[in-house]
Amino acid sequence: IDSAKKLVAEYNIDPIKSGFKEYETQINAIQTILANTKSKGSTLEDVNAALDELNTYADKTIYNFTEMTKNIGTFTAAGIDLNTSTAAIKGIANLGAISGSTSQQVSTAMYQLSQALAAGKVSLQDWNSVVNAGMGGEIFQEELKATARHFGINVDAIIEKYGTFSKSLTEGAWLTNDILTATLQKFTGDLNQEQLIAQGYTEAEAQRIMELGKMANA
Repeated sequence: IDSAKKLVAEYNIDPIKSGFKEYETQINAIQTILANTKSKGSTLEDVNAALDELNTYADKTIYNFTEMTKNIGTFTAAGIDLNTSTAAIKGIANLGAISGSTSQQVSTAMYQLSQALAAGKVSLQDWNSVVNAGMGGEIFQEELKATARHFGINVDAIIEKYGTFSKSLTEGAWLTNDILTATLQKFTGDLNQEQLIAQGYTEAEAQRIMELGKMANA
């Protein structure tokens, strides 16, 4: 009888409870996201489409839709628009894949970077959390620097002044929201050559960024 009860729970009740929990998470996230993006023109349909995109992405990967949904709410609360927030979440997850981080480490990095976005810049404390999550390696650093240069910031001189990449984040605010989210977008694999050239990248740079996104997705 006990075994039968356990089987019934595992195959009938538990999946339903899990489904309702995911549904509840999505409903709460919709409320949060819509409240924070409505002023930017986002509609309920836009929010549902963004969450569906993340859900599809989560189903294809090891990443948890519930964690992704919770964190996109935090991203939008920090003033980041819906499309950029969606891309940033996917970008962090793909960066985690490249870095060999676990899904739990990626969730930690998502949360920490959402806090950084709320502050308007990535501080040394934020960066240390990304490093502890195994995602602060050379690939991410080089892409952040490349984006900063593209934005007209002499990041190499700043890093030379402080000695290391990490120490360059102790003062000043070179690693801003715009640089962070633009860099994370590179890891999504969603950008095409036309979009990148419109952003001011050369054909060679666009090709390199597309290859990076393709590798991250793979």
